[in-house]
Amino acid sequence: MVVFYNNYHSSNSTSNESLRAGHQEQTIAEQLADLQRALAVAQAENRAHQARFAMLMQATGEAILLTTAQGRVLATNQACRDLFGLPADPGFHGLEPDVLAAVQLCFREPADFIGRARAWRAARTATAVDDFVMADGRVLECRYAVPADEMLGHLLSFRDVTAARRAAALEQELAEQRAMFTTLLDQLKVEVAVFDADARYRFVNARCFNEEAMLEWIIGKDDYDLSARRGRPAELAQRRQQLFAEAVQTRAEVIWEEAFTTNEGPQQLRRHFIPVFWPDGSLRMMVGTGSNITRRRLAEQQLVEQRAFYEFVLDHIPCDIGVFDEAGRYMFVNATGINDAAKRTWVIGKNNFDYCRQYGHPMAIAEGRQHYINQAYESRKLVTFEEAFDRPTGMVHQLRCMQPVFNPDGSPKMIVAYGLNITDRVNTERQLRHAKLAAESAVRARELFLANMSHEIRTPMNAILGMSQLLAKTVLAPEQDSYRQAITTSAEHLLVIINDILDLSKLEAGKMTLEEMGFTPQHLLAEVEQTLHYKAVEKGLNLVTRVAPTVPPVLIGDPYRIRQVLLNLAGNAIKFTETGRVTVTCDLVGTGPEGRAAIEFRVADTGIGIEPEFVHSLFQEFSQEDSSVTRKYGGTGLGLSISRNLLRLMGCDVEAESVKGKGTVMRFVLPLPVGTPTDLVPKDALPPSSRMLPSLRAKRVLLVEDNRFNRQIAKTFLDHAFVEVTEAENGAVAVELSKTQDFDLVLMDIQMPVMDGYAATALLRQQLGLTVPIVALTANAIKGEREKCLAAGMDDYLTKPFKEDELLRKVSRWVMCQALENVEAEAYNTPATGPVEQPAMPAAGPEPVNTAEKKDTAAPLYQTDELLHVGQGDVEFVRFMLETFVESCHEAIAGFSQAVEAADVRQLRGTAHTLRPNLTHLRALHILPCVELLNEWPEPFELAAVQPVVDEAIELLGQVSSRIVTDLAAEAYGSPAASAEIA
Repeated sequence: MVVFYNNYHSSNSTSNESLRAGHQEQTIAEQLADLQRALAVAQAENRAHQARFAMLMQATGEAILLTTAQGRVLATNQACRDLFGLPADPGFHGLEPDVLAAVQLCFREPADFIGRARAWRAARTATAVDDFVMADGRVLECRYAVPADEMLGHLLSFRDVTAARRAAALEQELAEQRAMFTTLLDQLKVEVAVFDADARYRFVNARCFNEEAMLEWIIGKDDYDLSARRGRPAELAQRRQQLFAEAVQTRAEVIWEEAFTTNEGPQQLRRHFIPVFWPDGSLRMMVGTGSNITRRRLAEQQLVEQRAFYEFVLDHIPCDIGVFDEAGRYMFVNATGINDAAKRTWVIGKNNFDYCRQYGHPMAIAEGRQHYINQAYESRKLVTFEEAFDRPTGMVHQLRCMQPVFNPDGSPKMIVAYGLNITDRVNTERQLRHAKLAAESAVRARELFLANMSHEIRTPMNAILGMSQLLAKTVLAPEQDSYRQAITTSAEHLLVIINDILDLSKLEAGKMTLEEMGFTPQHLLAEVEQTLHYKAVEKGLNLVTRVAPTVPPVLIGDPYRIRQVLLNLAGNAIKFTETGRVTVTCDLVGTGPEGRAAIEFRVADTGIGIEPEFVHSLFQEFSQEDSSVTRKYGGTGLGLSISRNLLRLMGCDVEAESVKGKGTVMRFVLPLPVGTPTDLVPKDALPPSSRMLPSLRAKRVLLVEDNRFNRQIAKTFLDHAFVEVTEAENGAVAVELSKTQDFDLVLMDIQMPVMDGYAATALLRQQLGLTVPIVALTANAIKGEREKCLAAGMDDYLTKPFKEDELLRKVSRWVMCQALENVEAEAYNTPATGPVEQPAMPAAGPEPVNTAEKKDTAAPLYQTDELLHVGQGDVEFVRFMLETFVESCHEAIAGFSQAVEAADVRQLRGTAHTLRPNLTHLRALHILPCVELLNEWPEPFELAAVQPVVDEAIELLGQVSSRIVTDLAAEAYGSPAASAEIA
């Protein structure tokens, strides 16, 4: 508080009044005396006032600083001097010009103090209050007072408010913190309540109650009061009190759940009591929290139901399903994977090593699974593999699949594994494989039977027809010539039957191939007429052939097979016609896509006809209307079946129309491309005047043939061409002769005793290193024989029985120079008996090459072209068969070893017999000689003789199987080119 005070002015005013009053009544002297007395009184009062003012200034607890209106210090009290460190008080009459300078230096910002003081003085406000901070950090409250009469002066009072200001600041901070924490607690998604030691509410956040009135009302109340206000049962408050006591007693958190109904429906809350204690151990407070878990419980219930549903579904899926984390530990496995519920529970969190160790499974299973898990993560794609388990019920096979799953950042998350039980599939495949092998064995047996039949029949047939040809070159009496013709006719008829059987076999096996060449329909029907003319004349029939002028002059197709069908149909017509005529016609009935002409061939007769009920079975094998037909007319019943199959192979079918006793009409329509004269294949016969005959003179030919008559026929044909012939009755003799003699050509029979043609060729090529051309002479006309011969190292193939010009042309082809070889083309045409089929060169097989080109060609250990053909190009099938062959090699090696150890000739033969078809399939023909020897090994068992052959077979089998294993690992298999390069 500031007071302006001036003693002089106050006394003077009083004296003046007294003088003016006394001036009227007294004299000047008296007035002077009165003035003196008044002055004394005023001075005394002034001193009293000063004493009282000084006492007041000293007595107050504040520091007082009295200044003039101009800011000059008039007086200070002791508190002021103590506060600012000023010297002793000089009294009211002393001037202290340096006081303000000393005072301002005591503040932290002196200029600020002086500036504000000047501002107050200039503003002349009655009172101003402000805080100033001293240099030592204390806070002073400064009051600046200016009375109404400014002449009294200005008063500054200072009070130390440091503690008060700090307390206020602390209180403000505490208030702000309380507000912050209250706001924070109110924003929590959980209810928060604080209880005192008597379980009375001391604080609740806004989450507990929505009403402001409840937030105020609840303070100081307990749960009994709350239950009564809310109308809830007292048991709820009682339970909370028990849990409160439990938390205090156990000095630990207590958790429980409560359920009750609200306007929003059933609610479920999860509550906590957390006790807080003073340092002396007494309860300070109890913090209670509550969270509404109604949605979570519903979600958990739904999750449980969904998990149960999905586990139910997964458990009923007929495949193993397992989920592994990034470390390979089980996260889930269905009941199909582990049917024991206890095991399924136990395995969660374990890896495959733990599982196998716990239940005694081989650790190799765990190692394999972990390997594939790692591989799936590394490759980042599905990995599959197979497992096999030995169970009491038998071997179980599983196909395992590992599908990796990754986090968004690319790190591994889990492996979804599933397994399919492929035991049935594996067993079925095994059965199919065995069935296939059995079927192949049956096919081989059938082919072997047909080959043997062909060989056994064609061999004498070759002698019969050959002798008939030789006999025709001699001078014969008419009767003798008629006998010769009868022999030839009967032999040729028998040869037709043989060809029918072989054609049927090839058609059923799907091995029949068709030629694509140009031919003239006029010439085709002329050949049919020429072939059947004498048969028709013998029966007094009129055989008529006609080609419509609209038929294109050149067509493209297989004329041999078309002629075979027409000969069959027309031959049957002649056979079953007693009077009248047989007509064979060819007409154009339309045009098809790609410029193809629809050509109708029609065979009509006036024969015995067929009952309508037998027409549908007319084209079945071995089928005739009744058995008397066979006895009366002969035949096998195969001709029409073969004809239909051939026509279906060419893209059409045969139709029959017949009326009993009035004749039959057979017709078929072939879609054939139209050709030009350049598409015609020139005939290539070898007439006696051929210029090639001199080129055969003095050529040396080794004739390897076990049949004496066939050797005589072939030798006679070659002698006519002045060829030098050396004979060998079997392959072994041929090998010995080749060691000491040089030949320009080898004619090699296939089926021979001691050593057959395959084994002999293999020895000539591999052991002797001969490059001389070898031409197979075989009575086996079955499809595939040519390929087998070429694979064995032979250069060409000739089917018995053969004509003289066929043999000479074949010999000349391989002994003449390359220029003539390019000029001469191969074409076979035998009108009397039908064409002798020369199967087309397979795409995978080697083309005949010049002997000079074959010197540096090594024979392959095995070839896969036949497997590719059988499997229709399926490389996986080839791989499977190669793996099977490796297994059979190991089994054969073990079988041979056991047979030698047990001196068992029967086991020796059985092992060799089982191995032979496999070697043929893979063209491992260089092993056949020793295997053939073991297959026919005579008794008694002689170890000294058997052991070398067995050792050689085992060594060769080991070489082939090792090479196959290497090629399988490198995937160097499956293509004919690749197999042909394997050495």
